[in-house]
Amino acid sequence: MNLTDDKELYLRLKEGDELAFKALFQKYYSSMCHFARQFLNDTEMAEEAVQELFVRIWEKRSRLNIETSVKHYFFRSVRNHCLNQIQHQKIKQQYASRIKELSVQEIDSDQNYIEVDLLERIEKSIDSLPAKRQEIFRLSREQGLKYKEIAEELNISIKTVEAQMGLALKHLRDELKDYKNHLMSLFLLFKNSRKSSKG
Repeated sequence: MNLTDDKELYLRLKEGDELAFKALFQKYYSSMCHFARQFLNDTEMAEEAVQELFVRIWEKRSRLNIETSVKHYFFRSVRNHCLNQIQHQKIKQQYASRIKELSVQEIDSDQNYIEVDLLERIEKSIDSLPAKRQEIFRLSREQGLKYKEIAEELNISIKTVEAQMGLALKHLRDELKDYKNHLMSLFLLFKNSRKSSKG
């Protein structure tokens, strides 16, 4: 199957053609899994990453905007997805290390309660964001995507991403103003995680 066939399948996919989606899946699945394993060093994780990517492709099919070759888009997407997983794992490990450090210290029970309560309030505040703004925020803060990558992922402008992130952060600051002192360290963590994702 040549590039022209790929382009035709992509256009049919955008219209919701399941057979076109299945054809692209069968053509690239194995090679994409092999590619993903080079990043994740785990066969099962690689297969899950590729499957998740294809699910996202199907879910956002009508908004897909592939200007390069379909193959290039698929492999670039799975690479980014794997790198995001690696970054997310690093953040989890950093958090686990921090918890371990705290566990050997004498922690004030009131302070511990505040931290637990804050995490719950943060999640509720994020959940209360409008759907698109929440999606942009989570792609940035939880998956470590750069604004340009989010814009490409959602087929919107970088300016829109910047504006929505600004509104999301303002909403969180307003919702969590009672935790102002604790939020500073939280946003620094977000900032550092974004720096790491750019490295």
